[in-house]
Amino acid sequence: MGCASNPNAIEPNALERFDAEYNVNKVWSKQAGKGVAKRYLTLMPAVTDTGIYVADADGAVNAYGIDKGKQLWRLKTKDPITGGVYAGDDVVIYGTREGQAVALAAADGAELWRKTLSSEILSPPGVAAGMAVFQIPDGQVFALDLHTGDVLWQYEEPAPTLMLRGTATPVIDDDHVFVAFANGKVAALEASTGVPVWERRVAEPTGRSELERLVDINNNLIVEGGGVFASSYQGAVTVLDENSGQQYWRKDMSTFVAMASSYGVLFIADSTGHVWAIDQRSGDSLWKQEDLYGRGLTGVAVQNNQVVVGDSEGYLHWFDGVTGHLTARTRHHRKGLAAAPVSHNDVLYVYGKRGLLAAYAIKPR
Repeated sequence: MGCASNPNAIEPNALERFDAEYNVNKVWSKQAGKGVAKRYLTLMPAVTDTGIYVADADGAVNAYGIDKGKQLWRLKTKDPITGGVYAGDDVVIYGTREGQAVALAAADGAELWRKTLSSEILSPPGVAAGMAVFQIPDGQVFALDLHTGDVLWQYEEPAPTLMLRGTATPVIDDDHVFVAFANGKVAALEASTGVPVWERRVAEPTGRSELERLVDINNNLIVEGGGVFASSYQGAVTVLDENSGQQYWRKDMSTFVAMASSYGVLFIADSTGHVWAIDQRSGDSLWKQEDLYGRGLTGVAVQNNQVVVGDSEGYLHWFDGVTGHLTARTRHHRKGLAAAPVSHNDVLYVYGKRGLLAAYAIKPR
């Protein structure tokens, strides 16, 4: 109270000139609603083989063709959208501040069903096997029938007093649903019943204050190769056995934005602005990129074997996936990004805080 400045604030690195190895081409761009403006929300676009779907915080949902960005349909709802979107299985799903899960027809945006859950929804659902699984900030997990919205089962984990604003997106793999919570726990649930198979704490709260004890997992889980990869704020990145929950390795790190993986390598942007490449089998660091220290990074994506991340000033930075050196840069919008970039079929899709949606391709010089 009364502070004019924060003496502990990180001074961000200035952007240095470099010799670009890739040309960045903006394939198309559209004004897709109003974005998130100054709200602290993560509204990542959903991309399929035929379309890209994006929602803004004021309730506009837009669908565009994947190739040229032609608008397929637009729906102006009255919903304060805070979680979304998922697209696939002929549906588009988003969540609202009032805790409503809403499903639309992917073909024309017609509303299919609406279900009120326990509280605000801050992430898209995990979808597979005919169900959509939502994770709620109050610690509850709901599995809904994908076609009707009926509740199939419910699971609850006690939530801490203080947490980051956001939740992890559940991952459905075979007969398990993997979920991660604000108390630093990861759990595997039976997909058919919601009964817990195993539960593992991957980050231990330490410190005296509630702020120091934050170990929230509110980014994505990656499930592949028999492992469940998780990372937490003020905690660690770790891998657990998919069937037993046994921990194989653990590396101290703090992050709260989306991870990516490619060819057995995990790519992470930590909370200080460093970008890491970590071997999935051993947990060893392959490289660490420090050029973007303090620049408020988004989650990462992989495009054409290049690792790409956005920053708080709206720049996109590409790094070589093998060495970590900077290969390309462009600016999407000076007001920043609404979420991590999304890579699909070697095209990068980016949604800005003020609603600018664009598709980018890169080509070696």
